[in-house]
Amino acid sequence: MTPFADSPHYRWMVLVIIMLGTFMAILDTSIVNVALPHMMSSFAVDREKIEWVATAFMLASAVTMPLVGWLVGRVGHKNLYATSLFLFTSSSALCALAWSYHALIFARVLQAVGGGAIQPIGMAIVGDLFEPHERGRALGIWGTGIMLGPTIGPVAGGYLTEWFNWRSIFSVNIPIGILTLSLVLLIMKKEKLGHGRDVPLDIPGFMFLSVALISGLLAMSYGQDKGWTSNYILTCIILSVTCLICFITTESVVEHPLLHLGLFRHRNYSLAMMLAVFRSLGLFGGVFLLPLFLINVVGYTTIQTGLWMMPGAVAVGISMPIAGRLADRRSPRALVLFGTVVTALGMFLYGHLDPLSSKLGIIGPQVVRGVGLAFMMTPLLTAAMNSVPRESIATASSFLNIIQRVGGAFGIALMNSYVTKMALIHSVRQGELLSSQSSAFQHVLHPLSQVQLHRSVPALTGGSAKASVFLSQMIHNRALVLAFDNAFMFIGAIILLGLLLVFFLKPEKYHA
Repeated sequence: MTPFADSPHYRWMVLVIIMLGTFMAILDTSIVNVALPHMMSSFAVDREKIEWVATAFMLASAVTMPLVGWLVGRVGHKNLYATSLFLFTSSSALCALAWSYHALIFARVLQAVGGGAIQPIGMAIVGDLFEPHERGRALGIWGTGIMLGPTIGPVAGGYLTEWFNWRSIFSVNIPIGILTLSLVLLIMKKEKLGHGRDVPLDIPGFMFLSVALISGLLAMSYGQDKGWTSNYILTCIILSVTCLICFITTESVVEHPLLHLGLFRHRNYSLAMMLAVFRSLGLFGGVFLLPLFLINVVGYTTIQTGLWMMPGAVAVGISMPIAGRLADRRSPRALVLFGTVVTALGMFLYGHLDPLSSKLGIIGPQVVRGVGLAFMMTPLLTAAMNSVPRESIATASSFLNIIQRVGGAFGIALMNSYVTKMALIHSVRQGELLSSQSSAFQHVLHPLSQVQLHRSVPALTGGSAKASVFLSQMIHNRALVLAFDNAFMFIGAIILLGLLLVFFLKPEKYHA
């Protein structure tokens, strides 16, 4: 028993501890991407190898999440959360001290095992600690860390890498991790373990699910680079689908399954699992597409881009607790309906974005999208946690986090492919409008032929050649802008499809 166990504020102190750990773990999924070129130079490896710093973390954390429900039954919330924090913090130190490329990859895998468990444990603790009528408020506060991490990560990574070095993006976790772990040991109390401590691990189910997740995430991560019809990607997809079918079959016959399929009889939980994919599209539609546009099209630095993204993060931070309080009092259907429509509206507002857009044109849709995501996420998580029995919350939260992770990877792959495809289509269309025989081309040709191009094109001495190169670059830039605009509209339309599921949410009786 801790000295704070009987405090009337005990639950809220624990909630702050959980939010700290969750934010730290989520932040580390995005903070590292900015520093990859510096790591590549430091270890003298190529781009394909250095990408495994991010890929290994993604795969290891995804494989860890399914074990959370079983581990909570074996060791309890506090022990598992403290162990995960210790592993994450100590492996962050190993990453910062990495003496070779392979040492860094090994440390990142360890870091992912700790970080991958922190988020679902945090959700499970909230579900266990708070009564159903107040879970919305608690999840709204806790979820702020989840939503802020992907937004703050790139700017924090860019700042630390520019002013210090790439190792600082890992060492910054050490003091925060030590502080959080100390608070866990000082404040959180151990719970009594039930029959779950004697339940054996469903090894066949875990193996099938692990292979399904790894192969599926690899396909989504490398599909654009290797080609969606390449042997590598097709093999990954077939393996993923096959193992997923084997996993479901196994879970329906084993005595102690990793995932009780009966959870999906709870309507709100099943709908939350499906709607999590749409929410991930709304989240990553902003934190993936917009930064790429600002960096590759407008020409901002990573730090400048991060600062432009901050208003959206502030909007989320303010809206999440509000949405949580309302989730305790209102039907989840109305709140998620509002959040879905507003999130889609935020994406549609970016449908006319261009390099000359005003500050309001960049910031306004972010704020709209941030409010929508808050009302889409918090009531949905609350409805999902309130719909399942208390003893199943740990398992339910771990698989809900898995589907969110898979949904995010799917969303990024979808948007990446869509932008590439639309950029090619628009390049062809724009090129057809500028035939070298057209009067429009000849009209533009003369003034452009007088332009002194960059010295990187010394062979093009003729004015006509210079104009052709210049126009080609203009076509490419315009096609890229149109492709991003189409992608924002496309994601908005997909999010609206989620409305078909929202209408089936229902005010469900709380489980004790």
